[in-house]
Amino acid sequence: MRKLFGGMTATFGLAGATLGAWMLVRGPFLDGPTLEATPMLAALTAFIVGIVIFFRGLVRFAGVGARI
Repeated sequence: MRKLFGGMTATFGLAGATLGAWMLVRGPFLDGPTLEATPMLAALTAFIVGIVIFFRGLVRFAGVGARI
C-alpha cells in the first residue's frame, strides 16, 4: 500500500511540475504570449512544489529513509 501511495504521489508531483514548466516555457520558447508577473509566479510555484512532491513520492515508493 505504501508503494502505491508513493507512486501516486510521485505521478501527481510530476504532472504538477510538467504543467508548471509548460506554462513557463510556452511563452518565450514556443511563440506563445508571455505571461504576466502574477501568473508567471504561480507557474513557477507550481513547478517547484511539483518537484518537491514528486521526489517525496519517489522516496516513499523506493522505501528509503526513516519510517515515521
